[in-house]
Amino acid sequence: MYTNRISTAARYNLLTADIQKNEANYVRLTQQLSSGKKITSITDDPISAVNIVNTNRQLGQIDTFNQNTQMAMEELDTLDDLMELATGYLQQAWDKGIQANNGTYGHASLEALKTEIDEITKTMVDLANTEYNNNYIFAGANTKLIPFEIDQYGNITYSGTKQDNPDYIRQTEVADGVFEVINTTGDKIFGYYEAFYTDASNTTYYAKKDDAGNTKYYDKDGNEYTGSVDDLTAHENSSGVMGALKKLSNAIQETMDAQDAKDSDALVAAEEKMRATMDLFSESHNDIVTEQTKFGGVYNRLEMTTSTLETNTENLTSYLSSIQDIDLASAASKWMQAQYTYQASLQVAAQTMNMSLLNYI
Repeated sequence: MYTNRISTAARYNLLTADIQKNEANYVRLTQQLSSGKKITSITDDPISAVNIVNTNRQLGQIDTFNQNTQMAMEELDTLDDLMELATGYLQQAWDKGIQANNGTYGHASLEALKTEIDEITKTMVDLANTEYNNNYIFAGANTKLIPFEIDQYGNITYSGTKQDNPDYIRQTEVADGVFEVINTTGDKIFGYYEAFYTDASNTTYYAKKDDAGNTKYYDKDGNEYTGSVDDLTAHENSSGVMGALKKLSNAIQETMDAQDAKDSDALVAAEEKMRATMDLFSESHNDIVTEQTKFGGVYNRLEMTTSTLETNTENLTSYLSSIQDIDLASAASKWMQAQYTYQASLQVAAQTMNMSLLNYI
């Protein structure tokens, strides 16, 4: 009968392996306790480590969506405030138009009303050129280009992306694959105005009064028209708020000119034009309200999106904590136990190998 004997070297290897195992466990629990995390290395728990990475990625996406949503809501707030101001100025102009249509106002009163209308027009242009976050809010996609300008001939031109161009849209991603349009175009909200004349050769001219109050005509290069005024054909393109304001101002001017000339037929025609502008104001107001309503719906959806994102964040954060964060009391208890186990293994090894490893602890 043979008896298996464990050699000194084998016993030494077993004791060393046990020490190393206990040391590794002690170090791991120390790292967990100091970091507050269950997993300090992917080798601790590969499946949980992958879940942590995926959950952090989702939280990062939600954070981006939340930032996009907040910025969109802030811009829509500004957009709504500007449209509300535009409605207010439009109402002021409407009131002036009603006064001008009274039929009893003389030249001085009409001139005062025209001055007020022209000032409202300038204010409306400034409003339409408002910047938000270093972007022109009503320029469509051309956010770095001033959208509206009043030229020397009184024309109000729009240089932003036009509403009939689908590329005007600026949108932001508020959820995975979900986008919201957060802008409109200046020509849709405010319109534009252009008056010009063409001669027999189809050359375009623009009218401008000189210092003496005489109307003269110039081409795009500033060259004055020297032909007969009767040979010029008038053209007028307009829409929206700017069109309503300019047409009302022009009609008031024509009324004053007719009064000065004591031309009853011209006066009747000019007053008819003034009355017609009231319909333009109503249409312009409806256009603004329609856009306000549309973006009010977008804002409401963004509010609901914010609530959903907050809920998702809370759920994912809770899940992440359950697989990642330690229970402090339990971790401290395990750490103390691991420390005792490690020290005990060193003591056993010292006694067994007849050498005091405790001197090196």
